[in-house]
Amino acid sequence: MNTIPPLEDLQVLAWLQQNPDFLAKHAGQFPVSAIHASGNVLSLEAGQLNHLRRQNDQLREKLDAILNRLLRNEEIYRAFHTIQTRLIMATAPWTVIAIATQEPENLFNIQRVTVSLSAQESAVVGLFRQGPPSELLEDRLFVLDHARLVQTLGEGSAPVIRVGREGKNKPLYFGPVASTIRSEALVPLYAPEDDAHPHRRLIGSLNLGGETPNRFLPSDATDLLQDLANVFTLCLMRMTHDAHLSAALLRSQTIPPA
Repeated sequence: MNTIPPLEDLQVLAWLQQNPDFLAKHAGQFPVSAIHASGNVLSLEAGQLNHLRRQNDQLREKLDAILNRLLRNEEIYRAFHTIQTRLIMATAPWTVIAIATQEPENLFNIQRVTVSLSAQESAVVGLFRQGPPSELLEDRLFVLDHARLVQTLGEGSAPVIRVGREGKNKPLYFGPVASTIRSEALVPLYAPEDDAHPHRRLIGSLNLGGETPNRFLPSDATDLLQDLANVFTLCLMRMTHDAHLSAALLRSQTIPPA
């Protein structure tokens, strides 16, 4: 019967030096004892302890990442809440436009935010013909043909995300800065149903454009954007209703000529 000749210590040592990960891979197969090499004591317990420490470090990094995301999400939520509160408190149409466009740009480092309104919403569009915008609000509001708006946004309520050259009609939504937009989120604005309109209707869009292709992606969560668009729409409809009541009241107080 053939027998395997015993290995010399130096042979074992040389082989282990050439395969330094051997002990780590097969730690569970060795007896719990000390292995002497180069004058240093390398115990299996020490190796297992180092392995556990590495696992703890990895878990700690993951927990830190989760905590940082939670803190960032809280900051984003608070920022959106602040914008929505300011929208609700606004009393002038152009002030609503300023808050809805400039605040997201400043808080979230967005290249350009604009508003598009359907041309068939004459009452809403009329709000902004009562006075010219300030210089800072030029090219923030666009009035588009309703059919063109529907063609871009479709019939759904979810934002339309376009990346790169996907959107051929960027100037309609971003005006002179369209050439700098590399990704965009077009959030539909739907007016709620009322007595005059039993079904909700598309009145426009809130347009957010980024200067990098990955600023807005189809995989991004858009709940907060939709909430912001809803509050913005309700503010416009409230002002439209108030303007209608004011006009009716003024007509009722007008004394007809004798």
